[in-house]
Amino acid sequence: MEYHVAPRTEAMEKLENFIAVNRLTAHTRIPSERDLCEMWGINRTTLRFAVDTLVEYGRLYRVRGSGVYVAESKTVRNIVGVNSMSMEMQQQGIALTSKILSMRVIEATKQVAKKLRTTLGKKVYECIRLRYINSIPCIIETLYLDCETCPDFDKYYSDRASMGYIYKNIYHLNQESGEENISVTYLSAEEAQLMDAKEGEPAFFTTGFTKTDKGQILEFYQSIFRADIFKMVSVISKD
Repeated sequence: MEYHVAPRTEAMEKLENFIAVNRLTAHTRIPSERDLCEMWGINRTTLRFAVDTLVEYGRLYRVRGSGVYVAESKTVRNIVGVNSMSMEMQQQGIALTSKILSMRVIEATKQVAKKLRTTLGKKVYECIRLRYINSIPCIIETLYLDCETCPDFDKYYSDRASMGYIYKNIYHLNQESGEENISVTYLSAEEAQLMDAKEGEPAFFTTGFTKTDKGQILEFYQSIFRADIFKMVSVISKD
């Protein structure tokens, strides 16, 4: 039995190809539904599905009474691997900066103790920072570290500090593996104010931990990403 690409999938490919071939930049209006249907010989229902899907993916956006436009490209966050955020952004040619919002020693809560595989009430560092992509505030990151694993961490941690550098060169710890979970959330009033966004806007919420090459839990983190700026991808490669 032969397999054929569904018309609506083919329409999506035609749209994306049209944008690429014509080098349409962000905020450029694409042709009307009627013009595109005549150009490609497809019906409006098929085209509308393709447009709706690309709008959902963040590739296009609609302006009521005006038309459909090309959206700005989103920053890619690879959910596979333990590369630092700084390294990921650097590989994409993006400037990533940070501002420390809070840095303190607390007693591990039940959740934090479980994730760090330590005892309830043990002293841990809680570090909260706001991260900027090309000067746009778009990530709120909360990090937890065992005080015994990383003693005097507050002396080395700063707005410009690379976590990977601190782990490797100060504590001689190498991140090798980890686990990350992703869900969708909505920005609270405080989160929206920090990230210059609107309360109730959708966002990605990630939680995870990383381990050293010796199997030791190194950190537990929680992050909130603006969904209008980021897209989450999983890079698949052959073993």
